[in-house]
Amino acid sequence: MGDKSHSSRISSYKNAGHGTNELRRKRVELSVTLRKQARDEQLLKRRALSPDGNEEVQKETEIPTPEEIVQGLKSSVLSVKISSARAARRMLSQEKNPPITIMVNAGVIKPLVEALDRDDCQDLQFEAAWAITNIASGTHDHTMAVINGGAIPKLVSLLARGGIVGEQSAWALGNIAGDGASPRDAVLAAGALPTLLPLMTTTTSPSQLRTAVWTYSNFCRNKNPLVKFDMVAPALTYVSELLEMSDPDVLADTCWALSYLTDGPNERIEAVQNTNQLLPRLTKLLDHKSPAVRTPALRAIGNMLTGSDEQTDRCLDAGCLDYLIVLLRCGKFSLMKEAAWAVSNVLAGTQQQIQRAIDKGVLGHLLHVLACDDIKCQKEAAWAITNLCLGGAPSQLDALMSAGFLEPYCALLSSPDQRAVTVVLDGLTNLMQAAAKFGQTEPLCVKLEEIGALDRIEALQEHENEQIYKKCLHILDTYFMDQEDQVAQPEQTEEEYQFGTGPAASQNINF
Repeated sequence: MGDKSHSSRISSYKNAGHGTNELRRKRVELSVTLRKQARDEQLLKRRALSPDGNEEVQKETEIPTPEEIVQGLKSSVLSVKISSARAARRMLSQEKNPPITIMVNAGVIKPLVEALDRDDCQDLQFEAAWAITNIASGTHDHTMAVINGGAIPKLVSLLARGGIVGEQSAWALGNIAGDGASPRDAVLAAGALPTLLPLMTTTTSPSQLRTAVWTYSNFCRNKNPLVKFDMVAPALTYVSELLEMSDPDVLADTCWALSYLTDGPNERIEAVQNTNQLLPRLTKLLDHKSPAVRTPALRAIGNMLTGSDEQTDRCLDAGCLDYLIVLLRCGKFSLMKEAAWAVSNVLAGTQQQIQRAIDKGVLGHLLHVLACDDIKCQKEAAWAITNLCLGGAPSQLDALMSAGFLEPYCALLSSPDQRAVTVVLDGLTNLMQAAAKFGQTEPLCVKLEEIGALDRIEALQEHENEQIYKKCLHILDTYFMDQEDQVAQPEQTEEEYQFGTGPAASQNINF
């Protein structure tokens, strides 16, 4: 996933004019990682297996060949059609290595799609929809064969009728939509959402509701391009109500849908946040007992925090910081990393937003993440601190120094992760600029030497990465050369760094 694919996300980043390129690349990099994790945490497609032992494929007796199944589906005898559709479904429901390609090549799709029209026999429609569901759970070519076979409008029609056939049709449409942006758009263009909405209510049976919400989440996912927002936005009021459900499967897929909808332009975040009661309900799920719910809820909130200052303020007003602090110490690295990413976006905001985070005690919790044994978590915590160094007021930099961040932060200069090293060097550069502005260069240089950071920076001059080499050279040449000729000598008070004291105390730091 390259930079181009995230252009809509990039346009909403904060601190415009203050090192945005670095922030933007970082968000792209993180998004790639998160999307890869999501493949395991929320399945793109689901295959319907046989429900019990009685449905297993009979062994050693009368197993029809794919060709025989196709011929049976074309029979004019209804009972033969049903038994053949059932045989196709059973074969495609094998848990290991279902012969999807063999069945498709045998020509099973056309008669299965035709079977969807048999309103006089619900059993036949059900078996055909189930078999099509499992074909669409395969590769892109398998899914395209289903689409080209004309299945989508027939499945949408069956979805509108509800019942077990409607539920199976929703499942099939979810698999088709999960294949990519183009199949997703074809499903939505056929009117799938209006027919799905009646199933997305709190009174729907649990099985049908789980299927409907998962299908809706696939309507919202996939990029290049993003889904047309007006094609999925009518479900937002339903989504808000579903956030009150107790079913963890429903909650998880509802939150995944929101994470996809908020991973885009600020206009989408705005529509989500303005949906009645949605934001406070979503925020509370950051504390859900199941990581399967917390993970997509956290991602959705994290996406909102990349939005405008107003949108970030709404998240803060909803109390997200209280939950993020808990997640920073939850012990599950994947959640700690994303919580640190979310906090980094708060610290990339206005000084008022930075202060709200500091007042909640977030700095101490970031130091906890910085000291954990996971480089991805450490890197996100380092980004948060670097953002504070970039946009923090003098008093906020004082708070950061008082928290004791410098030593564990600079320890990342020895990391083999080049991005982590670059992030810390950027933060130190910003910090040194602030120190120079407020006459604190010398005591800060002394402290960096005491903790071994100067040795690390000097060693990095030999680094193979030219960007790292240049950043180190700039720091050393600018701040660590003999500065006896300096007019303004720094004042040091018991080895404390008072960025807000002296003649410039009333001024903000402008990077």
